[in-house]
Amino acid sequence: MSVELPTRTLCAVLLNPALKATAQTTSFRNLSAALPVTSCGGLTITNLLDVPTKDKPQLLETSITAHDLERSRHLLAAALGDAQEVLFGWGCSASPGPTGRLLRQQADWLMAQLAGRFTRFWQVAGGPRHPSRWRQFVGPEKGRVEGSSYEDRLAKVLAEHPVGDADAGLTLVG
Repeated sequence: MSVELPTRTLCAVLLNPALKATAQTTSFRNLSAALPVTSCGGLTITNLLDVPTKDKPQLLETSITAHDLERSRHLLAAALGDAQEVLFGWGCSASPGPTGRLLRQQADWLMAQLAGRFTRFWQVAGGPRHPSRWRQFVGPEKGRVEGSSYEDRLAKVLAEHPVGDADAGLTLVG
């Protein structure tokens, strides 16, 4: 008699959606390599702000409404509700201006949601590096991480952090 265990889900929290389908993005492909490290078989991608843009500069120029924030929080809460693990990947560079302040509010709200529900979160090399940058960060030409493949090198820098230590990663937003 065999028992099929439910698939554990990794919820990756990124900055905002791309303009193309998620499965076509570099981030989706790179996040797939994080699944074995986090002992997950499923992946959900959600965003601090559910406002699709071409890139971060365009997001910073976009007017974010109260409705955008509420929709984003609803989507974040739903994604977290189905997850067993959480990964921060919204990027390491600070976001200035009004949108940067809203991102900080969203990150603070996210941490309040994690408290009591999760004991840890995952990040690459101690920061919320965006998955689209992971291959570059661990690439052999950089010499930061040794390993025979992207997956081997990623496994060495993708680490868990206690939820109580999360402010170190959040200071990079805003």
